[in-house]
Amino acid sequence: MLVSGPNQEASLRAQRQDGRVTRQHILETAGQLFADLGYANTTSKQVCENSNSNVASVNYHFENKEGLYRAVLLEAHDRLLSIDILFSLSQSPASPEDKLRLIITVLIERVRNHRDAWALKVLSRELLSPSSLLPSVLEQQAYPKAKVFRGILGQILGLPDDHPTTLHCALGVFAPCLFLLLAHEALSENVLPGLEMEPAVLIEHMMTYALAGLKAVSAQ
Repeated sequence: MLVSGPNQEASLRAQRQDGRVTRQHILETAGQLFADLGYANTTSKQVCENSNSNVASVNYHFENKEGLYRAVLLEAHDRLLSIDILFSLSQSPASPEDKLRLIITVLIERVRNHRDAWALKVLSRELLSPSSLLPSVLEQQAYPKAKVFRGILGQILGLPDDHPTTLHCALGVFAPCLFLLLAHEALSENVLPGLEMEPAVLIEHMMTYALAGLKAVSAQ
């Protein structure tokens, strides 16, 4: 009979911690490779070499390359806008206008945050050239977030979150944020230099534009 003691419990905690660190290191390395090269052009060998890991370790944490890419997409989606933030926001007593401002603020700040550059690039690659994993990732990440987002817009409009008008308004409010995610450097510099304005100014402009549009639709 095995007896669990303080030393054994400490050892197990250390092993779990090491496992989490290893998993995150592999995920970060793979995310950078997928961002730079794309899913099809990134090999498991490259991931192992760049992360100083072996195939067994990658397979243990992610099963295979497809599982690793799925984990990278989920991580990237969560970094752009955490579902926990949205669920917490949905329970907040703040006004729906303030909730909308917070969502737009988070999205703008994430897009401008170069620390998570690989996450944004992976998402933009996936949206422009979808893989077979996109539907499941959208179901797990995007759909719940979209429902909370539509609920906030519905509160502003005085309509249900699944009303056709609410759906149309969600497209109009969210589309500029999606465009910023996909806009590349040459477009920002040469075609639409206004995209380079300070985040606070851009947030205020997008809020003014969104609320004016929602008010006009609501008046109809």
